[in-house]
Amino acid sequence: MQRVPHIISAFVVLMLSWYYFFSLGRPFGINYLNAIAAFSAVFIIGMSFLLGPIARFVPALREDLQYRKTFGLWGYVLASVHLALVPMVLLQNSREMTLADGASMAFAAVAFMIFTLMAITSTGKWIATLGYENWKSLQRTGYIAMAAMIFHVALLEGGVFFSRTTGIAAMAFILFVFLLRAIVLILGIRKVQKPNLQ
Repeated sequence: MQRVPHIISAFVVLMLSWYYFFSLGRPFGINYLNAIAAFSAVFIIGMSFLLGPIARFVPALREDLQYRKTFGLWGYVLASVHLALVPMVLLQNSREMTLADGASMAFAAVAFMIFTLMAITSTGKWIATLGYENWKSLQRTGYIAMAAMIFHVALLEGGVFFSRTTGIAAMAFILFVFLLRAIVLILGIRKVQKPNLQ
């Protein structure tokens, strides 16, 4: 069962690769590899956040909360790949940077810094060091990072991703995660058990 998040994460990457290179017939290159890494990170990190609310609605799925860390780390690695590829993409791009592009990158930087803190502290040792409630508060800043991801995608290239399937799907998925989280808070569904991180 521990393979489940690895299989799902790899499937997301493969599906986006198929979409760009086979369905759309895009040429194999840095631009589309970057897009695959970026949107894979969005969906996989989103799944990590989605497991919490889902487990509160369906108690039988609470054991699946153990996968949150794995999904989160998969997403973080892909976000790191995206970050590494961006300079090469920018060097190939002749379009001038706009204020919206700058704001988009600023939101991306905020999101990445928060996800970096979350990744570093995603161990049982950090839970013991910070105390569970403090650790949980730090992990919840991930919702700020998720919101920053929406602004990053929305502002990039003058909002071009509002007219692209991947952009629309990514933003809709993040909003769905926020919706479920809001419903959980409004209904006051009881908390799940503390995680047992290694």
